[in-house]
Amino acid sequence: MPGPLSDIRILDFTRFQQGTFGTAQLADLGADIWKVEQPGGDPGRTLGRHRSGYSSYFESLNRNKRSLCLDLSGAEGVAVVERLVEHVDIVAENFRPGTMDRLGIGYEHLRTIKPDLIFASGSMYGPKGPRGHDPGYDTIAQAAGGMMAFTTLDGETPHGAQPGMADQTGGSMLAYGVLAALVHRLRTGQGQKVDVSLYGSQIALQGIHVARAWTDHELAPPGRSSGVFSHRALCLDGRWIAFGFLEARHFPRLVAALDLAELATDARFAEPEGRGEHIGALVERIDAQIIQTESAEWIERLRAADIPCSIVQDYESIRKDPQAIANGYVHETEHPIWGSLAIHGPVALFSETPASVRTHAPVHPGEHSSAILLEGGFSEQEVTALLETAIVLAPNGDDVSAGA
Repeated sequence: MPGPLSDIRILDFTRFQQGTFGTAQLADLGADIWKVEQPGGDPGRTLGRHRSGYSSYFESLNRNKRSLCLDLSGAEGVAVVERLVEHVDIVAENFRPGTMDRLGIGYEHLRTIKPDLIFASGSMYGPKGPRGHDPGYDTIAQAAGGMMAFTTLDGETPHGAQPGMADQTGGSMLAYGVLAALVHRLRTGQGQKVDVSLYGSQIALQGIHVARAWTDHELAPPGRSSGVFSHRALCLDGRWIAFGFLEARHFPRLVAALDLAELATDARFAEPEGRGEHIGALVERIDAQIIQTESAEWIERLRAADIPCSIVQDYESIRKDPQAIANGYVHETEHPIWGSLAIHGPVALFSETPASVRTHAPVHPGEHSSAILLEGGFSEQEVTALLETAIVLAPNGDDVSAGA
């Protein structure tokens, strides 16, 4: 069944992670992605390499895409883009701001060829301001956007969150911006330029903490601002579980499930304010109880009491998790070169137009050069000439009959 974006075509200049994750999400939704790679390929191909040569990094970010390897250093390569853009809905890129203009394929030029074009840019700092043209990547975004400061404990050296988190967030936000622009075009027929920055995405990701830090209003003491309780504890089998609630009325159910029902009437803990004041004593009692029993039993008890809970899972646990498998969050596939692989699946589920992982990432730069050019209005003779002059490159002597 076709995905919700099955009629949408994207000319994709993105590389490394931020932009490629954004277009990968659109590809999962059915968009036809023409990935433009420079001679030698997307430099992201060299990252996340395994001993076999397989790149889990590149596969994760570029499944469901087709590769066109194009030399943009001269007018001939620019002319190819100018013709291809007539056949696409979106151009996506995450070069340093100004690069696409310097190459001669910026938004202002391409919109003269296709007025309803959506031009999506993933930048570091956003297009305006004193640093609008500065370069950057994930680590710089975590530093600029507050994530490193937030995750620094006890004055230690800033480390930030998981590597790639800013890129993945920025890519998701870029896809969000593209979808909004598509809706606007459906309503009005107008294209536009969309810019989503790593910097802005990091600020938005931490919006609750940012709003708290930027207000002059004094924060209420623990227990008065809310009745939330969220905790992690070690079990008898050496596994950790996470559990808690967002509404104070669930406290009696939680402690009953933990065989600590007496805490619900303990004067120190019965009300949210008291729990806030005596949180140390509360978690000490809970930890001492949980360490006596294995994780699976605690999860069973907490689920029976309808308390939000989970074992703290690592990636291998997630791969085997029936819940992840049932919803398609784990995608198992057979790769023609690398054999059995597992990658993440689409996150959005649709009843009528399902998202899907249909193809593996292009193994070689230019693997689909010929097919893309033919679909983009070039004749077989023109494609042959472009290959012969190395304006377009394809692996293993690819020719116009190679197909996709």
